[in-house]
Amino acid sequence: MSTTRQNIIHPITSIPQLCVKSWQIVIDAVGTVDPPRNLPAVSGNTPMTMGDTPPQSSGVDMASTAVNESTSGQSDAYSDKGTTAETAAEVSLPSPACNKSSGDGKAPNVISASEATEPDNEDKASEPTDTVDDGTQLNAETEPKKKKKKSKSKKKGAASRKNVTGFEEFYADAPITPAEAAEEKKRVYASSRAFSDRIEECIQRYRASRRMDSERTTMFNKYLWLGGIDASPRQFTGFADDREALDEADAAEVRQMTATDFVGGSGSRFYDPLEPEHWFVDFEGIAKGFLSRVIPKIYMYDEVANRLAADLVKNFLNYVLMHDACPEYEDDVKAAKRICEIAPFELRLMHELVHELPGTFNAIATSLFCEGEIKKCDEDEIYGKLVAFRVTVLSSPLDEKIKEKLINSEDPTTTRVVDTKEETYEVVDIIHPSKSDISIVEEQLKKAGHPGKGKPAGVIKLKPSVIDCGFDNVPRSDELELKSAELEEYLLEGDLLVKFEKGVKLKAVVCELNIGLRFIKEVKDVRAAFDLFLPQMLMENWKDPVPNERPPPSASNPNADEALAVDI
Repeated sequence: MSTTRQNIIHPITSIPQLCVKSWQIVIDAVGTVDPPRNLPAVSGNTPMTMGDTPPQSSGVDMASTAVNESTSGQSDAYSDKGTTAETAAEVSLPSPACNKSSGDGKAPNVISASEATEPDNEDKASEPTDTVDDGTQLNAETEPKKKKKKSKSKKKGAASRKNVTGFEEFYADAPITPAEAAEEKKRVYASSRAFSDRIEECIQRYRASRRMDSERTTMFNKYLWLGGIDASPRQFTGFADDREALDEADAAEVRQMTATDFVGGSGSRFYDPLEPEHWFVDFEGIAKGFLSRVIPKIYMYDEVANRLAADLVKNFLNYVLMHDACPEYEDDVKAAKRICEIAPFELRLMHELVHELPGTFNAIATSLFCEGEIKKCDEDEIYGKLVAFRVTVLSSPLDEKIKEKLINSEDPTTTRVVDTKEETYEVVDIIHPSKSDISIVEEQLKKAGHPGKGKPAGVIKLKPSVIDCGFDNVPRSDELELKSAELEEYLLEGDLLVKFEKGVKLKAVVCELNIGLRFIKEVKDVRAAFDLFLPQMLMENWKDPVPNERPPPSASNPNADEALAVDI
């Protein structure tokens, strides 16, 4: 009888052990769970805390330790699969046997999985972990594994070149195969082919190899038009709708079917290989006219547009040189490239000169002798201008005769303007002020009590010229005898002279004093040294005449136009 009693496990004392064991299994399955501090009993009204551990705590420790050893790795396995606490939301702890009240009136500790799971990770990190008597952690946290970011696979082939336009700063055309090089040399750009055919093929291939936006397309079409090549869109050709022909064609055939750049056969506005007597090949001249006339006409002065246009033309010329499309014009193409390199910088300097001219010295001379201020030289401000004027002239590299006349004129009011004219000039020579001239001007102005009133000036030598514009009532440069014209000297400050170069043209109003000194009163236009007007510019809006079948008004039928309009 006693032996039987020793082998029987008391049901009431075993209930807490089963509850804690079931609770520990769910904790290991779900992950790290913070055990609640106070949990009400399900089957009773008396709350039971974690501190109210039953007398069989040693058995609980052994059971929980055994469970941890047997279920090690469950938390990691579920963690890797992305299992969350919601998976066990419907599981309640412990088993139905745990819901029975103990004999002492205390209810066992009951936990539902939905109450036990708290997703707030920050609170978990700050709370201390609870342990049972022998130090075993019940809510030991497992650090979540960091997922490795998948590196994006690099695109290959045509997809990698999708956003490449061909106009990047360090862009280079892909190398061609030996077979393609042989084909270009022997067939495409063979010297036996006419230049018009070679350049047409080169332009079509170049456009197909570049991704041009709308602005570059407009610029390139204007460049080709100036060179006598028709680049207008083709209408009613039907190739866009002929999908079968496009699908069966190779790259060369597709390029030919979709091309819009053709040499010849487009009317009198463009170059005709059958009538070449009025045309000649000039890559440099087209680059000059395009960058100095066409682009400023469209954009006025826009530094970004000037740079974009110059880079576009240079990019095309590089393509021509690389593929050796016209070796007989290689020097001309390289000269055109040099124009593209200097054009944006030169155009910016000309824009600055338009706003800075005529300069300090010429402004003083204009106020003294054109506006009559010389008669009020007894005033301090006007007297300071007169001193600056005389010191600048006497220290400049002007002709000594002019300096002598200025010194001999004791009364400054006797100096007056004897001639005023509007003239177009071309810069022939530039003489910059020397260091001695600069020091003399500064010392003399300081002695006179007017420091900083004037600046040392150099000399710019000009000859009469013409800025071609295409109007019939304006003489052209070839109609005037300009070689025998006398050179004229004008004074300008050093910071203005550095922006000039030989060949620059300016249209200005100039005055001459009775002592032989000339000064610039007003500047109306400044053109870069590479400025060039081309006859093709006059053909921009030209339309070939067509026969008119309408009867003109006459004495017998004065209302012929009105009658025709009514019929229409």
